[in-house]
Amino acid sequence: MIQRFAVPVGAGAVSALLFALVAKGTPLAVALAYLAPLPLMIAAFGWGALGGLVAAAIAVAAAAVVFGPQGALAFAFAVALPAWLLPTFAVLPRYAPPWRRADPGAPARTPIGAVAAAAAALGAIAGLAGLATLILGSSGYEAGLQSLIDELTPVIDQTLADIVSLPEGVAARDIAEEIAKLAPLATATFGFLTLCLNLYLAARSTALSHRLPRPWPDLPSEFVLPRPLAVVAVLAIGAAIALPEPTDQFAWVFAGPLFAVYVLQGLATLHALSRGLPLRPLLLVALYGCCAVRPQWTLPLIAVVGLIDAAANLRARAASARRSKV
Repeated sequence: MIQRFAVPVGAGAVSALLFALVAKGTPLAVALAYLAPLPLMIAAFGWGALGGLVAAAIAVAAAAVVFGPQGALAFAFAVALPAWLLPTFAVLPRYAPPWRRADPGAPARTPIGAVAAAAAALGAIAGLAGLATLILGSSGYEAGLQSLIDELTPVIDQTLADIVSLPEGVAARDIAEEIAKLAPLATATFGFLTLCLNLYLAARSTALSHRLPRPWPDLPSEFVLPRPLAVVAVLAIGAAIALPEPTDQFAWVFAGPLFAVYVLQGLATLHALSRGLPLRPLLLVALYGCCAVRPQWTLPLIAVVGLIDAAANLRARAASARRSKV
């Protein structure tokens, strides 16, 4: 019994320590703080739902000692709860939604696409929480936005002073205003991507120690999002573009994670479709090079590929065509 809970207790302590590094404010400390969910996810994957829950409880208790009750509450909802929910959901046996629970063909474990959709939902919730804090904390969106701009302006001014001089007509407050407007969208999208990265690293680490309670999936073929999610994604992105400010902020916190999750499905599709091509490694290097150099053009196109795959099932068709040639 002691051995069973020793690792989760240690994982909770490490998670709280990583989260506490954010107080230092250095780039390295902030980067390490984003890995705070990782030990909790490893505990949940390798030591079950109870082990993950013990790790999360220890981490929240440690955060309360360092940051007080409010900091512990923020840590619990932003880090500990998602870090326990996602891996627990990912290893559910005989997964099926309510309308398929009697279906003998239901998957034995939670599909990877369902896990990614859950992570996108958690990212959207984080964005909504940030937007609600902005609105309720200052009795209105505009007042909250101006308060955030006032906080960001001196930080940006001081940061840029020793690095670069701003062009004529551009002030630090202008940059702060753009960042403040993008804050809910960035919180939702980056929160989703951070959860996905930590989940992948945790699953890989647990698989290496042979404690992962499910076979390692073939991501290019198994990363398939639920089909109805494509309709939600299109509606959310359309509403975000069409609605006026500040109402569009509520749509953007859903559109951001959904756009990102369909980029991931698009990448999985392109990886699967390129299998067997003689120049596949070069093509993939070129693809990721375009993502790095021209993301504003490449990522939307990849997301469209993901949406087309959701509608036309491109990977299944390609796999069927390959099997018929054999």
